[in-house]
Amino acid sequence: MTSPPPTGSMFPPARINQCIRLAASISSGAFRKSLWSLTVQGLVALAWLAAPPFASAEDAPRVLADKEFFTKGSFIAYAGPWSTYFGTGMALKHGVDYADEIALHPDAFPADVELSWHWPLATPKNAGVYGYNALSFGNYDGGSPQVPVEPRQVKAVGTLTETFRFTMPRSIGDYNVLSELFLTPEKGTEKKVAEVGFLLRPAQSGIAFADAGEQLGTFTDASAHAWKVAKQAGPQGPYYMFMPAAPVLSGTIDFKAALDFLRAKSQLTGEEWFNGLAFGVEPEKGSGSIHVEVLSVSYQ
Repeated sequence: MTSPPPTGSMFPPARINQCIRLAASISSGAFRKSLWSLTVQGLVALAWLAAPPFASAEDAPRVLADKEFFTKGSFIAYAGPWSTYFGTGMALKHGVDYADEIALHPDAFPADVELSWHWPLATPKNAGVYGYNALSFGNYDGGSPQVPVEPRQVKAVGTLTETFRFTMPRSIGDYNVLSELFLTPEKGTEKKVAEVGFLLRPAQSGIAFADAGEQLGTFTDASAHAWKVAKQAGPQGPYYMFMPAAPVLSGTIDFKAALDFLRAKSQLTGEEWFNGLAFGVEPEKGSGSIHVEVLSVSYQ
């Protein structure tokens, strides 16, 4: 590149800095061996081509790093690299071996959010994924939003839908795009009895994991999407996975209908409590990003 990139929408500073940070972080063995040939200029060009840029320098996003918390209304943004909290994952160093970022615009939040991740090209040794970078609603997994959401028992939920749209620029490695909720035995507790997740873009390992589980049938939503439903044992109780035939990049998830489906299959009693849900990315290996263009929840 013979001259500096132009400012404004074509090469937003936040994206350029993100690419430079990625180039600087290529010091771990897995990253160095696989990505050494990429130059900083090349990364800038790839970032520009791969994802829609933010509008202008004046509209620069707020960027959250791992474990930074942001809340507005009943939503929370939080990148949780939970695989690094125990076992062999504790040896991974933030800024060297991994880094996650959430770039958001407070006025538009929870819409217009970019989730990005940089992890080794090998899958984690002590977990199926490296973490969960998510936009959550209500008290999902212990979260405390600016505006609380009243928990309800599953049998008392009248409406629970999530509308979304996201894009997937090119990535290196693999990942899940997952929207999920936990059910608890009591109101507001962090103890869990079940996990219910829609894998909108499953990793290959996620597909294999679901295929190896108990098959509960097919759930067809109001948009005529057919979801294969599987059950696996998990640390939070049974994990119910709703798997699409192909990635679903936009639409509406009717969680109430999914919970009713599980009740009809005698998997839930209706006495369980709903406290919140989340939409995000589970990095399995490598680097990438998604842009969440639309996200909203209807609950009553």
